[in-house]
Amino acid sequence: MPKSVKFVKDNSYLGGLAINPFSQKRTLNLVEVAHLHKAIESNLTGTQMILGFGQCANDAEVKKFFNEGAELAKGIIKELSEVMIEVDLSIPQTPGGNATDSTVAPFSDKLMMYCTSLFCSFSMGSNSLGTAFSLRNDLSAKMGIFMKDIFEYAHKGAKIMIKNGWMEEPPQVENRK
Repeated sequence: MPKSVKFVKDNSYLGGLAINPFSQKRTLNLVEVAHLHKAIESNLTGTQMILGFGQCANDAEVKKFFNEGAELAKGIIKELSEVMIEVDLSIPQTPGGNATDSTVAPFSDKLMMYCTSLFCSFSMGSNSLGTAFSLRNDLSAKMGIFMKDIFEYAHKGAKIMIKNGWMEEPPQVENRK
């Protein structure tokens, strides 16, 4: 346990973007490590789920959508893992196995699309939280790009759900006069 408190001395603590090629990034703080770890772990789990969904989906467009999502998650895992490896931290591993080779759908395409929509929402929220608590501007920039990519992916999924009549409209407040 630390025996004393240290305070930030200058703005270089916020650095991380390679504006000056001779400046060094500071090491990650504990909160940043926790958010990076959680993001990698979530994307590892999400990748396994979505790969399984993709191999058993019935609709070709839905199958393609799931495969695109797996590639998006793999890219996020790769970039965030590189950040942790740069500072000699171990990266999370896939928890408990991989998708089987079964092509028998355990759920309908509609339910798998809904679950994927939830994954996207959780990921956006988690990345927002990670961005809010990170003081290294390179991490905030990465998370911002990830959120844009995840939003675009989720929006594509919403269009597929609407096209197939799978998206329920949330309850509306009635205008009473």
